[in-house]
Amino acid sequence: MGVRNARAWVLVSLVGCGFPHGEAPTADARDAGPIDGKPDADIDGPASLTCYDKWLDGSIRFDTAVPLATVNSPAYDRDPFLSDDELTLYFSSARATTSGPLDVWVVLRSSTADPFGTPTRATEFNSGDSESKLSITGNGLVAVVGSDRPGSTSASLDVWQSVRNTVNDAWPAMSRTHVMMVETSGSEHDPTISADGMHLYLAPDSPGPQHIVMSTRQSTGDFGAPMSLTELNTPSGESDPSPTPDERIIVFSSSRPTAGAGAGNLYYATRAGNTGPFGAPRPVPDVNTNADEGDPHLTSDGCRLYFGRYTGPSSAANQGDWDLFVATAMP
Repeated sequence: MGVRNARAWVLVSLVGCGFPHGEAPTADARDAGPIDGKPDADIDGPASLTCYDKWLDGSIRFDTAVPLATVNSPAYDRDPFLSDDELTLYFSSARATTSGPLDVWVVLRSSTADPFGTPTRATEFNSGDSESKLSITGNGLVAVVGSDRPGSTSASLDVWQSVRNTVNDAWPAMSRTHVMMVETSGSEHDPTISADGMHLYLAPDSPGPQHIVMSTRQSTGDFGAPMSLTELNTPSGESDPSPTPDERIIVFSSSRPTAGAGAGNLYYATRAGNTGPFGAPRPVPDVNTNADEGDPHLTSDGCRLYFGRYTGPSSAANQGDWDLFVATAMP
């Protein structure tokens, strides 16, 4: 959920020019410099940048975002999380058939060329209370969700976790066994576990304003106390942290002033490796509007950005109508 106002590989094949048939290169020939004129790399031209490269060098651009028409409802639909193949989409919704104020829903498709099917409640993650952002590790064995189910502190949103042994196993009941150290006196919004399961990103609202933090563990045990990612945060408030699988790119939402855009907008930051501080955040180009945007999820290749956008009043009490969108990177 967003800040509350109301969430490459390039295989380059270099083929050198050979010598005439039947002649072996002599030492003089080897030392004489290029005999074919310009090097082949110049002739072939530079390798084209991937979407991922463009995020890193700041040249990423997007076509107009389109709504996920088969997924959205007249109510509140936010917090997209997709499997790496983009065939399974989890999201939070306040649509009429939820079991609580908010539930996690899931929807499938056969290929990325197809629209998603009809969403169903992801009953294994839901209770009779609110469930918001769900995320799952790259191996499909660990899931975390924000929930205010019984056992949460002061009826606030806390992080809950489920761990299974294989992807063929059912998800066990949610617990707080390994996530107690991320607890604050308020709500822990937007829990996003890293692909390797060693980092947990979230956006607590205490002490305010909402801000991005990260908790670390060294194995499959307990997460430690979270540390603020100060290079991303401002006094205006930040939320919805969404790292790429290698954690070199993070996309998030921010209420910092953004020229020509609404109160909530999407930003991103990059770094050279998967540790250390991120660089200065930048607005995600071509996506932010006069409405509020939040809840980003970037695909592992960097070519598609799924997110939520406020689209007007909602049929759900106390919630605006948010819909899910996807923007595709320009070639």
